[in-house]
Amino acid sequence: MPRCDMHVHSMHSKATGYWFLRALQAPESFTPPELLYEKARDRDMDFVTITDINTIDGVMRIIDQPGVFTGEEIRTYLHGSRAVLHILAYGFDPDDHDEISRLRESFEDLTDFLSDRGILFALAHPFHSEGPSPTHEELASAMRRCPLVESLNGSRLAAENAMVESVVRSVRGDPGFQGFIGGSDDRCGRFIGNAFTAVPEAGTPVEFLAALAAGRGSPGGASGTAIRSAYSIYSIAYSFYRERMQQHELPLFASAAADRMFGPGRPEPPTLWQKADLALHSLYHKTLASPDPGPESFLLEELLEIGKDLWARGEPRGEDIDERTFRIFSNTTNRLIDRLSGLLVKRITNSKFLEAFEAVSALLPVLLLNAPYPMSFFNMRKGRRAAAEFASLTPGCAPLASSGARVWFTDTIDDLNGVSRTLQKFSRLSFETDRKLAVVASQEKPLSFEGWVVNFHPVREFPVPDYESKMLAIPPFLDLLRFVEDNDFEAIYISTPGPVGLSALLISKLLGIPSFGIYHTDFPKHVNQISRDGHMGEFAAMVMGWFYSATDHVMVPSRYYMDELEKLGVPRPRMSIFPRGIDSSAFSPQWRDERFFERFGASEGSVKLVYVGRVSREKDLDVLAEAFLAARTEFEKLELFIVGDGPYLNELARSLSGRGCYFCGILKGEDLSRAYASADIFVFPSTTDTFGNVVLEAAASGAPSIVTDMGGPMEIIEPGVSGIVAKGRDVASFAEAILLLARDPGRRAGMGEAGRQRVLGRTWEKAFDMIWNIAPVTP
Repeated sequence: MPRCDMHVHSMHSKATGYWFLRALQAPESFTPPELLYEKARDRDMDFVTITDINTIDGVMRIIDQPGVFTGEEIRTYLHGSRAVLHILAYGFDPDDHDEISRLRESFEDLTDFLSDRGILFALAHPFHSEGPSPTHEELASAMRRCPLVESLNGSRLAAENAMVESVVRSVRGDPGFQGFIGGSDDRCGRFIGNAFTAVPEAGTPVEFLAALAAGRGSPGGASGTAIRSAYSIYSIAYSFYRERMQQHELPLFASAAADRMFGPGRPEPPTLWQKADLALHSLYHKTLASPDPGPESFLLEELLEIGKDLWARGEPRGEDIDERTFRIFSNTTNRLIDRLSGLLVKRITNSKFLEAFEAVSALLPVLLLNAPYPMSFFNMRKGRRAAAEFASLTPGCAPLASSGARVWFTDTIDDLNGVSRTLQKFSRLSFETDRKLAVVASQEKPLSFEGWVVNFHPVREFPVPDYESKMLAIPPFLDLLRFVEDNDFEAIYISTPGPVGLSALLISKLLGIPSFGIYHTDFPKHVNQISRDGHMGEFAAMVMGWFYSATDHVMVPSRYYMDELEKLGVPRPRMSIFPRGIDSSAFSPQWRDERFFERFGASEGSVKLVYVGRVSREKDLDVLAEAFLAARTEFEKLELFIVGDGPYLNELARSLSGRGCYFCGILKGEDLSRAYASADIFVFPSTTDTFGNVVLEAAASGAPSIVTDMGGPMEIIEPGVSGIVAKGRDVASFAEAILLLARDPGRRAGMGEAGRQRVLGRTWEKAFDMIWNIAPVTP
C-alpha cells in the first residue's frame, strides 16, 4: 500500500513549541529538506511532503523530486479565546500560501478558504497545543469542521492517540467516519516514517490525496514516548550549539561522538584522528589525575566514557537512539551526582566550605542538562489528560481506560518498624487479591518479600546525622520517572518524606497523578530528640508542613496527629485515618509461655514488663528506664525485657544491666508471638509514635498496655479498661502506672481480655480495602 509521512519538519520550521528550545532561541528543526526526502524514501515512503510551520520554503526545495506534494503546518487561532490550533494543509498551489498566511490569524476564515479552494486539510494533534487550550465545544467544532483529523502522531503518547478516533466519531455523530491520517511529527531527522498514512492504491500524489479525501487512508506506525520527545529536544539543541560554536575549537572525540548521537545525518565511523584524540585525552587525564579530583575532572571522565561507549557500540539505529540516549544521560547523571555529593560531604567534613560550594555549583548544570526529560514527561501527560477530559465530556464516548495499578514509594522498607511491617503486609495482600500495587524503594541491600517489589539501585547511600544506623538513599530520579510513566499508575502513595518520597512527590506533580501522603513518623519530635537542637526540630516541622500540604490527600494514623498536622498548615478536610490491621492468630494469648523469658534470665514468679520496638532515643526509653528502676524499689519482683535493637542499646544497657533488665535482641515469628503473650504488662513510653503497631499487637496478645498521653498509641487502648495512659515524659506518672498493674493480677487479666476484644475487628484485609477504596483525588 502506498504510504506517506504526513507530518514532518525540516530546518525551515523556525517557530518551535518547546520552551527549552525557545529559551535557546533555537528553531524547530535542523534537518535539511534534501536529507529528509532521502530518509523518507529509504524508509519506504512512496510519497513525500514537508509540513514546516507557517512556511513552504522547505518543501519547495524538493518539489521537483518524484512523489513530492506541497504541505504546511499552519498555526492558527480561534476567534474570541485565541486558543491555538494546528492545521495540516496538502497539495495546494504555492501561490495559495500568501493567502493562507494572511488568513491564519483566524481558524474560521482559514478553514473556509481551504474548503472553498478544495485544498485538503487536517486537524493536527487535537489534544496538544501551545498557549490557551480550546474549550470542549471549540475543539468539537474544529473536529466537525476539518475533513481529516490526525489520529496517529508519532510524537504523542499512544494513550492520547488512541482517544482521537472515538471522540471524533462521537462529536461528528458519524460512527463510520474514516478521515484519519498519521505522521511522525519528526523534528530531528531520526524518526521520519515512524508514523505514516497508507492508502489502498495511488500512483501519483494527486491520486494519493484523492484517496485520503475519500476516507480511504489508514494511519500506521508507532506513537511517541516522552523519551523520544526529549531526544528530539537534545538533538535540535545540539545542532543549534554546533552551528553557533563552529568557530570554537572542540575536542575531536567529543564532537564526533556527539555528532553520531544527535546529528540528523548518517553518522560516520570515527576517523583515525578522532580515535587518536580520544586516546590522547584519556592518557592526559590519567597522567594528571589528582588524589583529590574536582568537578572538572569528573566531567571529563564522564565525557571520555561516553565517547568510548558510543564508538564501541557501532552505528546507532533510529529505532533505539532515543533509548540509548536516555540510558547514557541517566547513568552519567547518577555517577556525577554520586561523585559530586561525595566530594561535597568530604569537603564539608574537612571544613573546606568554599571548595564545598564548588561541588554544589557543579551539580546545578548537571541537573539542568536533564531538564528535557521531566519537561517531556510533563508535556506528554498534559496531552493525555486533555484527551481523557475531552472524552469524559463527550456523550457516547468511552473514557480512557485505566490500568488500575498503583505505586507506593518508601525510604524505609525492611527496617524493624511499623512502617515497614505495614507496607510488607499490604504488598502481600495486593499479590493475594490480584491488585496491582508496586512497592518502590532504593537501597543497596536486596529485598525479599511477597508482591511487586522494585528496588532501584541508589545513586548514593548515606547515614542520617546523629543516627548512623539509619541509611537514606538518593534514588535514580529519571529511572523512577520512567518507571511510573511506563506502568501508567493511577495513584501514588508516599510513605516517607525522604529522598525517595520527595522524588515521588515531584513525579506526581509532573505527571498529574494523585498523591496520597502517609504520615507515619513524627519527624519534628524525632529530630528534636536525636539532634537535641530545638531549631532543627522547628525546621523539620516546617518541612513536614510543606511536604504533606503538597500531596493531594494525607492519611494519618491517629486523630492526635491530625491535630498536629493541622497546626502545620495541612487542611483538615484533606486528611483521613490511615487504618492498620492485626493478625489475631499470630498475636494471641494462646502463645503465652510462663517459662519463655527464662532463657533470657527471668526469675520465677516475677512480673514481666515487656517493650518491643526500636531501641532508640526518640522512643523515650530513658523515661522507661528511670520509671522501671523507681517502681522496682517498691516492687522487687518487677523485671523488664527489651525486645529489639537500635542505636541506643549500648547506653541503655549500661544503665540497666544487672538491675532486673534483660535484652532479648530481635525476635521474629513464633518467638515474637510468645514474647508478647508472655508479657504481664506491655510498656511503651514513646511520645513520638503516630500509631504504635506494637501496642496493637500486644493488645491482641492479651497484654495490658501502659502508653503516654502524647501520640497515637493512646487511641488504641481504652484508658482504665484495656490499659493505662500515663503522662508523656513523666517518670513518676509512668512508674505509678507500672506499680498499679504490677500489684493487681486481676486488673491485668481483665484489661488484657478487654484489649483483645477491642482490636479483634482490625484485620489487615479490612485495612487494605479501606486504603485501596479511597476515592482518587483530582489534582
